[in-house]
Amino acid sequence: MIAGWSRTLLCVTAVSLVLGCARSTPPPRKLKGQLEFEQAKPPRTAIKTTPPFAVVEKEGVEITIRYASEKELDNFFSNKVIFGKYAGKNPYPEGTLVFYVRVANKSGHRIRTAPDDFVLIDDLSIQYVHLSPDDISAMYETHGDFWAFAKSTGDLAPGYYGAPFKVAGSLADGGPRRANYLIRQARLTGGYVFDQVTYDGYVAFPRPHPNAKKLRVILANVKTALDAADQPTASLDFEFDFTLTVVPDAT
Repeated sequence: MIAGWSRTLLCVTAVSLVLGCARSTPPPRKLKGQLEFEQAKPPRTAIKTTPPFAVVEKEGVEITIRYASEKELDNFFSNKVIFGKYAGKNPYPEGTLVFYVRVANKSGHRIRTAPDDFVLIDDLSIQYVHLSPDDISAMYETHGDFWAFAKSTGDLAPGYYGAPFKVAGSLADGGPRRANYLIRQARLTGGYVFDQVTYDGYVAFPRPHPNAKKLRVILANVKTALDAADQPTASLDFEFDFTLTVVPDAT
């Protein structure tokens, strides 16, 4: 009888352990070269950069970059002249860092930009990848904090922050879908910039670790020469250094 009870207890214990493991939340997927800092989410802060903007010109291509504050983004996206019935709240979530980028092509020939190759590096040696509208939609779907994720040199595919991105279905007609639409309208998209054309838009990255004091934004792989088959034969990287000033308890 005792032996029977012992077997029953062991079975119940084993089942409980299995169910407990099934209910636990799996850890975030590890990416190549990922560094991770475990800490509580810091208080809401405002950021200023020094210099406030920067300009680099190479081979007739001039790129201007400026940190886009929350106030700037709020004013821009609430403009009904630009966005009509979709105007309203800034669609970029708190866990992002946004820059305004302007590309002026005075090279005498067309060039091609590739925002997916843009990176942000802080003075903690953490590298952050460019966030597409779909990446940001995936961030919205988790309803969680973004601060626990240190970024990597690997690909940041939709779904890394939790659920895969679906335009139809879970997004329905709610906030994430509207945010995705607005960001697509305002972002710096990849593609051709023809001679004597100035092209601009916003570029987003994950917000750096709270201990970071300096940033380097690398607008990499700007194709400056294309052959007859439309294949790039030359490219340039544009690098911009900023010092961060953090103002705590900002509203």
